[in-house]
Parts: sequence; C-alpha cells; structure tokens
Amino acid sequence: MKHFILFLVLGQAWIAVRAQDGKIVYKDSSFIKTLLEQHNQFRSAVGSPPLQWSAALAEDARAWAAQLAKGNQGQHDPQVRAKREGENIWWGTAGAFTYEVMVGAWAGEKKDFVYGVFPDCRTRRSAVVGHYTQMVWKNTNAVGCALTSNGKTDFLVCRYSPPGNIEGQKPY
Repeated sequence: MKHFILFLVLGQAWIAVRAQDGKIVYKDSSFIKTLLEQHNQFRSAVGSPPLQWSAALAEDARAWAAQLAKGNQGQHDPQVRAKREGENIWWGTAGAFTYEVMVGAWAGEKKDFVYGVFPDCRTRRSAVVGHYTQMVWKNTNAVGCALTSNGKTDFLVCRYSPPGNIEGQKPY
C-alpha cells in the first residue's frame, strides 16, 4: 500500500507519493505519466523530441534503486554505460518530496548550463549540469524510472536510451 501525503501550496493540491519501505514504484500509471510529462516539458523547451516510456529501462532502474535503498547511499551504477544507458539518480528524505520536485532538481541545473559541447557546457568548472543535459539530450528517445525507499530515504533512478552526455557532442 502506498502512503499519500497532501501538501497545500498557494491553493493547489500537491500529492507526494513515496514508496513504502521495501516497495518499489515503477509500473504505476500516475508515476509514469508524471515523469514523462516532466521530462518532455523540459525537452520541448529546447526542441528535443519527446521521450517514450520503456518498461525495460524501468526494470533496470528498479534493480539499481533497490541496491541504493539497501545500502542507503546514492551513487551511479558503475555498469550503466556497459548497458548502453544513461542514468540520473536523486535521493532525499522519505516521503517529503513530490515527483515534480525530484525531477525538478535535475532540471534546476539549467541555471549553470551554457549551450556548447559536453562537458564544456557549464558556467563554471565546478557546476553540475549532467543530469539536466541527460534529460534533454536530443538523441535520447526512451526513459524508464523507479522509486524506492528504505524508510529513511527515497531513491529515484531514471535510465535513458540511447545515453546522452557524449563528450564532444552538443545536447540539442
């Protein structure tokens, strides 16, 4: 059973759904719809074509999200490139964030992005833009995501195909 938390913000209702301890969200239709809409909104803004949902990528994301929750540590899958996938990960306090906030954290890197070839497309050397550029990468056409929790921390993993962030290429 999922836990639902209701936030009221300026008269709008926001629902934060979190994975119950040990459960993984990756096949839920509202989860899929929200994550696709969020990704495609940012892609549309730069002229990249919309992404399609991939159940296979979601399954790969599910497996890695489960590992992260078990170890209670956010880190990229060292095998992700061997699988020919891109990856974004997010983690935060269990049940405290909406899907929009999670994906919005990646999109928020746009403030440090300057159009150019990857990885030289950031305002300063220490800026992080790779989550944003993976979201909007022009050649990426599929995404699959999973959310899990260990009771303390929620972990969101999204996998992308083909992967973005190719050195020497422009994101769009």
